[in-house]
Amino acid sequence: MAGFNQEIIEEIRSRCEIAEFIGNYVQLKRSGTSSFTGLCPFHQEKTPSFHVEGKWQRYHCFGCGKDGDVFKFVMEHDNISFPDAVRQLAQRCGVPLPETGDYDAGAAGMKRDQKERIFKVNEEFSNLFVRFLRENPRSPAGIYLQQRGISRDIADKFSIGALPEERYFCLNYGRHLGFTDEDLVAAGICGRSEESGRIYERFTGRLTFAIQNEYGRGVGFSARSLEPKPADGRKYVNTPETLVFKKGMLLYALPQAREAIAKERTVILCEGQMDTIAMHRAGFTNAVAPLGTAFTPDQAKLLKRYADTVNLCFDSDGAGQKAFLRALEYLLPLSVSIRMIPIPGGKDPDELYSHGGAEAVAAAVNAGIPWLEQFRNQLPGLYDMSTPVGRGQAAAFMVSLFALLKNPIELETYIREGAALLQVSEEALYSELRARRNKERRIVDFSKQPSVETPAPASVVRVSPERSTLLTLFALAVASQDNAREICDLLPPETLEGESLLCRALNLLLAGAAGGESEEDIAAALNNMLTENNDEELGKLLIKPPVFSDPEKALTDSVSELIRIYKRRRYAEIMAEIRSCNDPERRFELMKQLKEFSK
Repeated sequence: MAGFNQEIIEEIRSRCEIAEFIGNYVQLKRSGTSSFTGLCPFHQEKTPSFHVEGKWQRYHCFGCGKDGDVFKFVMEHDNISFPDAVRQLAQRCGVPLPETGDYDAGAAGMKRDQKERIFKVNEEFSNLFVRFLRENPRSPAGIYLQQRGISRDIADKFSIGALPEERYFCLNYGRHLGFTDEDLVAAGICGRSEESGRIYERFTGRLTFAIQNEYGRGVGFSARSLEPKPADGRKYVNTPETLVFKKGMLLYALPQAREAIAKERTVILCEGQMDTIAMHRAGFTNAVAPLGTAFTPDQAKLLKRYADTVNLCFDSDGAGQKAFLRALEYLLPLSVSIRMIPIPGGKDPDELYSHGGAEAVAAAVNAGIPWLEQFRNQLPGLYDMSTPVGRGQAAAFMVSLFALLKNPIELETYIREGAALLQVSEEALYSELRARRNKERRIVDFSKQPSVETPAPASVVRVSPERSTLLTLFALAVASQDNAREICDLLPPETLEGESLLCRALNLLLAGAAGGESEEDIAAALNNMLTENNDEELGKLLIKPPVFSDPEKALTDSVSELIRIYKRRRYAEIMAEIRSCNDPERRFELMKQLKEFSK
């Protein structure tokens, strides 16, 4: 893309969460768990028609038709080119920007021995950092841990270490062990300046926390500054993304907690490393944490593999409340029990343990409440619960979370509990749920009627039956992975061999449903497709897929229709070849094929 390596584009996109970014320009109001609306910045309007969908990292205005991803937003808003938008966003989110196609430091398909070498680098430096801390108990890091009550046993258990204020400490040690400078850069121990090409130390003078994958292999580090005001302004510095370090797919202390989680089928999710360590010190060895970033779908799925109950232990401030809602968004579809651990006095687990010990932490854990009760507690800060309008908005928000549930028994239970918490009838919540599902109802045949939110075009554009059918299948696949999996099962692959954008996009969704890629990878690939070849209808469907009155019938009818279209096309192609074929053997083979397609 315009001279930029594809992995750089994906790195920038992953760091620029679209709703958060666009929220700097447009006042957005939440309309669902990952959906937002606001007044369009591209045309004058009084009623919001501008929608942002976090799941697909896209926006679409149903008034003026503007549509795209975060790069397209910057291009449209600032009237700049794609390369300039990439540079602007890269600078904003701190992504180094090589502009050649030769950069492949994190490219898929790297040889296994390269990953093994990075594992080896991390192992050697973890041992070095731990050894330095152990041998220098009066160093700033050693004194800090003593003040926090962290014993040597705890430090060793979590591979906590430190580095001196020595300029080339890691570089010289790595070279001494036989690692090349490129090995150290590839592992993230060192960095390389883009301007000068010089190697620099990444963690100098910091306290280090070793990060391991779920199998206990070292993949990187999180390093804490011991200065009240670090020179670079960063309290924590993490290993950058490498072949083995993917922040959104890792959980701190999972190797130490995995056995306890699997045994109890319960996990405690904290906000940071010190909170997690405090939980372990208090006897709750099933505690883990994200790596200084927002909780992700991949981390939720990782927890689901080990636990049936997730206890959220977040701060009570605004960031903690936001983290709570984000966790709900990813955990509710997984059918896990979700509870919230309230920390008294606005403290965090580390502070609670420091002042009250294990008993205080145990009391907080035992006082955990269901997520729905915690959600109810947050509503007064979000809506005016003293007015009917405010209560209605609160109910709508609650129902948007209920809509994530896949199990009908869970839904019925939560509707009952939610009605009691809001002091409304169950029927009122069911009515809100039905209204939500019917709000975007559209006629299945896209060729017959335009969206009610989009002005009808001056001249009618005819849509082919094949495109109409593919649009319906695409909408069904966007709306539900279950739909996408059923389409995979029913639709022969040869019916989707077309090179059109719609065919490729639908194939991508179906491949994702089959377990090939994560939601984030699918979203990124779709955004790349639509950036290169814009299709407004696909953009609309990604933002607001229609709700079908009978999705099963729509699915089976569309699959049958697409198969019929494919057979008619192949019949015509075979007939044309028969008419021009002079080879008797080939004509006989074609006649056999024609007989099959005539069935």
